[in-house]
Amino acid sequence: MDIERIRGAISQMKLQEKIALIGGGEVTAPVERLSVPSMDMGGALDPYYTGEPTALALGCTFSHTLCAAVSKSRSAAAVANGKAFSGTIACGLIRDPMRPDACDFFSEDAYVVKELLRAYAAAGHIGYVFTDALGQGRYSNRTVDGRALRELYLYPLEKAGEYAAAIMLDGGYLNGVRVAEARSVADVYAKFVPDTAMFVTPCGYACGTGGVTGCGAYQFGCDGGDKKAIAKAVVDGRIFENRLNSCIERTVATVVKTHEFYKKHAAVNAAATNVVIDSTVLLKNDGLLPANPKSITVFGNADAFDDGIAFRMLPFKDAAKKYGAFNLFLVTDYGADGIAPDVAAAICAAGTAAPTVVALCGGAAAELSIEKYANAVLYCPYCPTVSTVIAMLTTTSPRGHLPFTWLKHRADYPINNKKFSERGDFRYDSVYNGYRLFNNYKSDILYPFGHGLDYTAYEISKLEVSCDKLKVSTEFVIKNTGDYAGTALVQVYITLLGGSVYGQTKRLAAFKRVALEATENAKVRLEIDLNDFAVYDEANDCFSPIGGKYRADVGLSSVDIRASGEIKVPAGSRVNAGLTPALVPTYYSEAGAAFRPDAPEIERLLKVPFIKKPDEYPDIAPPLPAKIKHLVKKADKTAGKRSLPLVKYKIENTPLK
Repeated sequence: MDIERIRGAISQMKLQEKIALIGGGEVTAPVERLSVPSMDMGGALDPYYTGEPTALALGCTFSHTLCAAVSKSRSAAAVANGKAFSGTIACGLIRDPMRPDACDFFSEDAYVVKELLRAYAAAGHIGYVFTDALGQGRYSNRTVDGRALRELYLYPLEKAGEYAAAIMLDGGYLNGVRVAEARSVADVYAKFVPDTAMFVTPCGYACGTGGVTGCGAYQFGCDGGDKKAIAKAVVDGRIFENRLNSCIERTVATVVKTHEFYKKHAAVNAAATNVVIDSTVLLKNDGLLPANPKSITVFGNADAFDDGIAFRMLPFKDAAKKYGAFNLFLVTDYGADGIAPDVAAAICAAGTAAPTVVALCGGAAAELSIEKYANAVLYCPYCPTVSTVIAMLTTTSPRGHLPFTWLKHRADYPINNKKFSERGDFRYDSVYNGYRLFNNYKSDILYPFGHGLDYTAYEISKLEVSCDKLKVSTEFVIKNTGDYAGTALVQVYITLLGGSVYGQTKRLAAFKRVALEATENAKVRLEIDLNDFAVYDEANDCFSPIGGKYRADVGLSSVDIRASGEIKVPAGSRVNAGLTPALVPTYYSEAGAAFRPDAPEIERLLKVPFIKKPDEYPDIAPPLPAKIKHLVKKADKTAGKRSLPLVKYKIENTPLK
């Protein structure tokens, strides 16, 4: 692709031609001066799009290989259908795992997001649209300090952004600025993506002065009125034409690159995977599984599964009278408030009388009031068939692990708890996120980050920790001590000892899936590059790795630590990466203490006065009830039955204009 030829063509375009390329629907305008036809962006940019398996299901696999295989499959489908992009992938973090659209995200941990996002994006043969790194929609009034912004939200993009074909800017607000219209935000993004990566606004948004997106993005859904406003803003001098040119350059480059790709490349053969087993997490097992029952009575909605009718599934209401000697409840219809009371009552009735397994088959977590009534509980974020679930109960052990912390109550997640730090609706985010927050925030943890059982047990021994400059190496032996084959997810967490910088306690630094037969052992070596865990030095506007004494904890979850070792890393640059314990004592508090920073501490980190803000901005309110009814009726005909609950949730919560 000759970028100079593109710039030359843009310089010769009339204003009307440029305006035609500034926005529209899913199909861009053709570029006549380059003899390039229009480009189909594809339905992946629709605000209600949902892919199966979801990002969260892939996150549960903790598998680079599976992420790459799914990416290749979707890339092949995009090529076959003449689409410009292989789909959208989120590089944000899960804030509330019990929110139905949590399945848009890989994990609550920035390192896991980086690892899987990079594997996924690098495997594609057309580019991917990166989205949701910052604003995350209706969590609209989020406020993030400098370290958190760079170490959590921009970190995955920094490591994987080279593979971005486009960036979709969020419709929410970050630090009081609307992401989709803030040129400052787009300039930050631009540092981490190719110069030719397209910028796109959410569907239906016309942002900025005179309808012009301040960041120079393609306005997805831009109509004729918006385009007239853009033209008038350019004529009146409110928008410089060279800014318009730089905006169009990214769009035209994407159009040209897409058509050049189709001339040179054939479709890619998709690799076969079994994401269902690799993403299913065995949360609880009191010894019932694996089982060998003579028969299994299955309760649930047969229409939600490809083979549901073949298993003669019974409705939940029949559980009290028709439970069998071995019962399986496949719960698909649940929401942010958890499992419906009538379904919970049915599980309770069967569970108190006979062996009972509950499989939560959906995109998000939920409050599990039924956990004590079930002998085993599975979380199946991607579950198209009943037969696969039954196979996991009897023969094949689930291999998934939680990429988030599962709390007992949804209100325990600070994003939902208005009493958290007594800050009302003020959503402030620091480097403490997910399990790193719950190390310092008193809450009822049901299942920790990284948790996932199988049908055997493991022991870890002979840990050795060494260091070569900023490379920390851990070597250890893991042994399957049980009677069944299994797949362990070994995890290494690092802690900077001495407290020179806050937020450097027990951070996931490496992970690996290890398949072992019964009684088999394996020697595992995992390397940690401390440059990956560099701290943002606000004084010098750069990332700096920190030397000093570290502890490496090796285990099977964030709380199930089996071995620890310490190592001294040669001191690096002096880092001014935060305030002192005297000024922000809460951030330096011991693990397990209540994390409740007060307003003055937050002010010192944000360097602005503490101001409570309203829960929502009125301009990103959800659609009117009549519009919701129309869109839901349309979704009933077009969305897959398994993904319909998620699509409906997005319709009800995604603002439209």
